Amino acid sequence: MEGKQIVFSAKDQLEIQGIVIDQDKAEAVKFLTKLLERLKGHPGYACGFRGFK
Repeated sequence: MEGKQIVFSAKDQLEIQGIVIDQDKAEAVKFLTKLLERLKGHPGYACGFRGFK
């Protein structure tokens, strides 16, 4: 299995900075929830790549 690479957009970086500066626990949980959804990925297709929807 290949390793995953996490790439944060400029918007993501600003959001992380805001959370750290404000020490906002609720926003941190929301951000981590979104991040975990991105990390889950997609199991793929038996017949190959189908493209983006």
